[in-house]
Amino acid sequence: MSNNFLKQIPIVVFTLISVNCVPNLFAQKWAEDMFKVKNHNFGSVSRNAKAEYDFEVYNPYIEDIHIRSVSSSCSCTSVSVDKSTIKTYETARVKAHYNTDRFLGEKGATLTVVIDKPFYATVQLQVKGNIRTDIIFQPGVVNFGSIFSGNAVEKEVNFTYQGRSNWQVTQLKSTNKDVSANLTEISRNAGQVKYRLKVKLAPDASTGYINDRIILVSNEGLNKEIPIMVQGVVKQGITVNPSKLIIGNLEPGQEVTKKIVLRAESPFMIKEIACPNDQYSFNFQRTRSIGPSSNIQIITVSYKAPDAVTNRLFNDTISIVTDAQQTPLELKAYAKVLADDAINENPETFDEIIVPEN
Repeated sequence: MSNNFLKQIPIVVFTLISVNCVPNLFAQKWAEDMFKVKNHNFGSVSRNAKAEYDFEVYNPYIEDIHIRSVSSSCSCTSVSVDKSTIKTYETARVKAHYNTDRFLGEKGATLTVVIDKPFYATVQLQVKGNIRTDIIFQPGVVNFGSIFSGNAVEKEVNFTYQGRSNWQVTQLKSTNKDVSANLTEISRNAGQVKYRLKVKLAPDASTGYINDRIILVSNEGLNKEIPIMVQGVVKQGITVNPSKLIIGNLEPGQEVTKKIVLRAESPFMIKEIACPNDQYSFNFQRTRSIGPSSNIQIITVSYKAPDAVTNRLFNDTISIVTDAQQTPLELKAYAKVLADDAINENPETFDEIIVPEN
């Protein structure tokens, strides 16, 4: 038995020592405490709709946690775990997949998670839901796929209800601030209503995995909320180095050349570069070694200072249009034209003197 583990969890000291004289429920509390949520209701879901839920397992302990197995009491729900060993402060996910393609009506399951290290324990999770035949989504999930940040994406889902003639959707709710939706009624005839659901992902959506839901709220008394899953992954788009282009303290008429490096996970091309200040010029002809379409692009920026001393900060925005994202990249550029003696009297670095924080 590990002393470190027991020091980290005082309650486990008591429960494990007393395992032969107290109910097993108390002896396994340390394991159950790793699950913040142990019950999930899928609600009313349509036939063939994708319905999944991740139970998070967080390890706050010094010892590694090892999950030996996961199982389900009902074939209406499949269960899996993304990793069996959970190190200190790591999180694993037990995924419950509701098999809406093979079952109908109200279904529920008990999911059993068996842990064999550092001590033996079992944790039971509960899922339930109602698989409806009167509602059909085509397709059964909103899948944005893999996209780069900076791109607005829209997907469509056809939605049909068969039943009451006055049935209608009264509200849409999104569980992700970066995902919005609107619903258009296409037809209504003999108790059948057809809708078109448009789901949009904002161009400034946060990077990472999307595993959320759009919830349609109907005028139905019970089971009035109908979810549809929204999934995808937003990858980091093009990174710009440097993040601020510091031209420097310049003499009147002085010319300066700088480099900008753009990087992305996939090949892309620069389509256009623009700046309101015509003192700038740009050369983004790719060399043969890099090629016209690469995940690294280099821009040469030339700046010619005005012929007169201004002693003021020039704060310009360079806009870079690529074929990898719908919104242009924007890069701030800073320059200042000073007399010769003023430049010599300012030994500090340029960005410490004049560049604003934002």
